[in-house]
Amino acid sequence: MRCVIDSSFVGTWFLPDEQSASGQRVFDAYEAGRLAFDVPDLLAYEIPNLFVSALRRKRFDSDGFHEAGGIFDRIEFEYHNQTDAVCRRRMLHFAERHQLTAYDAAYLELADRLQLPLLTLDEKLLRAARAENLETTVKLHK
Repeated sequence: MRCVIDSSFVGTWFLPDEQSASGQRVFDAYEAGRLAFDVPDLLAYEIPNLFVSALRRKRFDSDGFHEAGGIFDRIEFEYHNQTDAVCRRRMLHFAERHQLTAYDAAYLELADRLQLPLLTLDEKLLRAARAENLETTVKLHK
């Protein structure tokens, strides 16, 4: 099964103070080959930035910083470029309609275009996805 996953959800895999049971179940399903992730290209910048911020704020140490980077590098995300005019217009539409940042609108645009569930912990983005009749959970069968 495929889904779109945002940085708030991915962050639960790396930051000790943000770990969650649902995040662990999703990661375990990925590792077992039952789940795959489609993401905007911007995730490749958001997560390293999360690591840098976490290191500066002492949310983890240098070893944790490098370990997180190594794990992130091994996750096989399907990255999507959204720089064409159609995607940009759709992102602006979703940003305006749901009062989202352009970053969050990129996740919503991708999930909507691919008709995939959107996994996020961001409440505003969750409401927007539900308003667009998108799934916001995945069924994980063992």
